[in-house]
Amino acid sequence: MSEREVFIARNQQSLAELVMFVDFVDKKLTIGFVEVNFAKDRECLIEIITTHPQCQDIQFEVLNLSDPNLRFVRDVIVEELNKIPRDETKKLVLIIIGLEKSIGMSGDYPPVLQDLNFVRDAFTASVPHPLLFVLPDYAITRLAKYAPDFWAWGRKVFHFETEQLTRDEAIQQTIGSDRMLGSLELSEKQERIDLLQRLLMEYSPSGYSDTGANLKTRINILIQLGQAYSSQGEVAKAREHLEQALELANDHDNLATLKANSWHELGIIKLNQGRFQDAIALFQKSLEIQRRLGDVQAEAVTLNGLANIYIQQGKIEKAIALFKQSLELQRRVGNVQGEAATLNNLAAIDVQQGKIKRAIALFQQSLEIQRRLGDVQGEAATLSNLAGTYVYTEEIEEAIALFQRSLELQQRIGNVKGEAAILHQLAYIHAHQGDIDTAITLYQKSLNLTQRIGDVQGEAATLNNLAFIYAQQEEVEEAITLLQQSLDLTQRIGDVQNQATTLAMLGQLLADKKGEIETALNYLQQALDILQRLQSPDAETVSRILDRVRRDSYPVVGKNNKRE
Repeated sequence: MSEREVFIARNQQSLAELVMFVDFVDKKLTIGFVEVNFAKDRECLIEIITTHPQCQDIQFEVLNLSDPNLRFVRDVIVEELNKIPRDETKKLVLIIIGLEKSIGMSGDYPPVLQDLNFVRDAFTASVPHPLLFVLPDYAITRLAKYAPDFWAWGRKVFHFETEQLTRDEAIQQTIGSDRMLGSLELSEKQERIDLLQRLLMEYSPSGYSDTGANLKTRINILIQLGQAYSSQGEVAKAREHLEQALELANDHDNLATLKANSWHELGIIKLNQGRFQDAIALFQKSLEIQRRLGDVQAEAVTLNGLANIYIQQGKIEKAIALFKQSLELQRRVGNVQGEAATLNNLAAIDVQQGKIKRAIALFQQSLEIQRRLGDVQGEAATLSNLAGTYVYTEEIEEAIALFQRSLELQQRIGNVKGEAAILHQLAYIHAHQGDIDTAITLYQKSLNLTQRIGDVQGEAATLNNLAFIYAQQEEVEEAITLLQQSLDLTQRIGDVQNQATTLAMLGQLLADKKGEIETALNYLQQALDILQRLQSPDAETVSRILDRVRRDSYPVVGKNNKRE
């Protein structure tokens, strides 16, 4: 049987009802809703009814309303009506497709549905023709909820089941795809999310018994949706889908791998939010299962995540040991993408420790692998790290070129966290070049993005650098306020590296501009202790500042000490 014949056989009753509906409906506004989850089946259905023997006296016109920013549906339909050449001997039936793009998958009261509900009565006079709204399950559900008055006008809902072949093809394009999420451009990533959401409707508990292969597929879909939303900075949506996956997997011992995957992805979200202890707990849960099952590749990835946390906590030797374990495992199983990510992380540590030549060599190795694999997200991260290295060596033009290239890639794939980080770095360069207005603008853009996605660590770093600019402009109180905000954030999440930077800046500012010597010395000493523990080359600079403040203020300090 052909795909068309299979579709017809599967949906005989619904098809007969739809054909009867369009055949007998009057030449006036009448609304029908057609539930079809996939575009392929939708096109098949439209081809079937427009060529059906019972519909030869009907002029069908398909209006594609797929603009995601669409708000005024009636206005667009009226505009399109005026362009349609009419056959007055036939009844006109309008088929509306693509409206799910503006309806969206989440969020309350999408504007398009608010307006649709509000102008319902105006349809009678302005659109005096039968309308068929062809939508996926989730869009029909949202239309009924957020445009209830318009929904009430619907005469009938026609449900069409998806062919197994269509589902299988969708699975191959998503959870079965060889294309890495990090290699997808933003539009492609959105298409994948859309396809995954449609698949989720097919594998919903109401449609299938949650056992065996169907349950496993549903959990995999939820995990992939969590990953995709997380990569776009939509943390709440990501967490929601991952927690659903975990809840489904928890009750089944044979789904331990999916449980480990869910914990790992939730751990990444906590890491990006700077909630390090929560992230460690989730990674450890994931690691326990991976080792029990002998999943070496997954274990290597989780070790990388743990190592990144230890870097932020200043436990450099522990981080290096985990990165090396991860690298050994990646090479053992031939996971070159993971190998590239780990080389990148080891290079970043070398930069912190002033081992610049070795760091650049490792970055170049990582970059070569990522380009060969088409790992756009990994390439963007490595370019950014390499650019930061050139800032450190004061090769500014080279650094700017690399940051710009990385920014283009981050924006192309919709990686909001990466975009914010690069805007921060570019702002830093502009500030040091004396272009203060541009620097502040870039920092504010970066700050808005970090606050939007809950990137506390990035937010703290940007507050630090904004404070530095205000201090340079003698706006001392504003600078101190920003630094205190940053310090609160870094202490809250245990980010000792940025905490040391903030303490050093506060100490120097309080000493030089406010004369608050005792507090300044306390902050500077705390900063020095952290930097020495991190083996950071910045420790020497802070040590010199601390010595200067002590020397310049010795009589005052001595007097205070004596009085005590």
